Amino acid sequence: MVSDVRSVALNLNSKELIFLQKVTRQEYHFITDEEQEARLRMRDKLLEGFFDQNENRIVLNLTRDELLFLIKVARENYSFIVRTEKEARLALAAKLHKTAEAVFGVSTRED
Repeated sequence: MVSDVRSVALNLNSKELIFLQKVTRQEYHFITDEEQEARLRMRDKLLEGFFDQNENRIVLNLTRDELLFLIKVARENYSFIVRTEKEARLALAAKLHKTAEAVFGVSTRED
């Protein structure tokens, strides 16, 4: 089996980063072992992000699977997030869909 080693750089603003950090700390929300492993990998990846001072943004290098996991996370409605985090979630979801379609040719829209 050949793994997809392509990756994409995703730019996050501070609100999107805060939303993702908060969600990936929520252990009880991710039920399956696969979801827990994906959550832990993403939590670590968020810590490794590169801060671009010129653009005032965080840059993450993501694989296709990591991008698809983030799309799943951004689709969810969470009771523990505040309004600004919800707005960041919606903006991030749109950005992730656009990135997945442009870079990987993957349609992520739910019909």
